[in-house]
Amino acid sequence: MADLASMTNPGIAALGAIEANVQRTLVVLGTARGGTSAVAGALDRLDVFTGALSAAPVFEDVNLANAIETGGAEDAGRIIREYNAAHSVWAFKRPRLLYHIQDVHALFRKPVYIVVFRDVFAAAQRTRISGGVDAFLTMDKLLADNERIIDFLDVVRPAALLVSYEKLMARPAELVDQLIELLPGSVDPAARQAAIDFIRPAPEDYLDATRTTKASGAITGVDHDRVQGWARYNFPLKPPAELELRINGEPVAITVANLPTATLATCGQQSADLPDGVECGFCFRLPAGSLASGDSLSVQALEDITPLADCPLKVDLPADAAKLHRDR
Repeated sequence: MADLASMTNPGIAALGAIEANVQRTLVVLGTARGGTSAVAGALDRLDVFTGALSAAPVFEDVNLANAIETGGAEDAGRIIREYNAAHSVWAFKRPRLLYHIQDVHALFRKPVYIVVFRDVFAAAQRTRISGGVDAFLTMDKLLADNERIIDFLDVVRPAALLVSYEKLMARPAELVDQLIELLPGSVDPAARQAAIDFIRPAPEDYLDATRTTKASGAITGVDHDRVQGWARYNFPLKPPAELELRINGEPVAITVANLPTATLATCGQQSADLPDGVECGFCFRLPAGSLASGDSLSVQALEDITPLADCPLKVDLPADAAKLHRDR
C-alpha cells in the first residue's frame, strides 16, 4: 500500500546547500502582492532585524531598497556591511529586488533566499483591487517577473527555500519552523507562536497600506465660503489627487489638490501640519451661506475608498461668521 504521508506536498522545498550555524542574510524574494510581507513579518516576530527603516505592515527597508534601486552599489554595500556588523542574521524584503538581484547577490553575506511563489491570478486580482490595474495585464507582468526569479535561481543556484504562498497560508507553522532553523540560538515559544499567528490571509492593515489609491491629507481651514487643506496619493508617480467635498453626506464640489501649500496657511480655525515643497493643496470655493456651524464636512480622493483621515469634520465657525449666515 502506498505511503500517503510521503505523497503530501508541504509547499516548501530547499534549493542548494544551506549551511548550519553561520552568519547569514535572509533575503525574501517574490513578486508584488505575492506574499513576501507575510514571510518578512514572520521573521520580524522571530526578532530578526529587517532593516533600519523597515516597519509594519510591509517590512521593507526603504533605506537599503533606495540604495539598490538607484544604482548605488557603493551605498548599498555600505549599508549591508553596517547591518552585518550589528547582526549575525538579518533579513531584507523588497519585491522590486527581483529586477536587481543579479547585480546585488554578491553583496549579501551568505544569503539564503526565501522565495515565495503565488498563484498569478490571485496576485493579479489583489493588485487590481488595490490599485485598479487590469488583471490580465498584471498577469503578463507577474509571469515575466516569476521567470526572472526562476532564471536567477537556475543560473546562480543559491541556497534557498522555495515556498508556495497557498500552502503557507494553510500550514504556516511548517515554514516558521524552517525559518527558526536558520537562526542562531533558540527561539522563545511565544515568538514562534507570534510568527505563526502573523501569517494570515488578507490582513486589514496590509490591505490598507498597500492600496495604490490610498491618499493622505487633512482639512486645514474652514470658513463661511471655503474649505481648504492638502491631499496627495501615498504612492509616488500618481497625479495630483482629484477630490470631492461632501457637506452633511451630500456631494457639492470637486477640485484638484495641486496648489502650493504655502498659500493655505491662514484660513479659519482648523490646524494641521502642511507638507512643505509639495504642490498638493486644495481649496473649495463655495457660494455664500454654504456652511454653518454643526455641518459635517468630508473630503475624499475620487480614486480612494475612504475619506481623508480627519473626516468627517464638524464645522465650528466663529461667531462673526455665524452672524454672516444670519444676515444673508
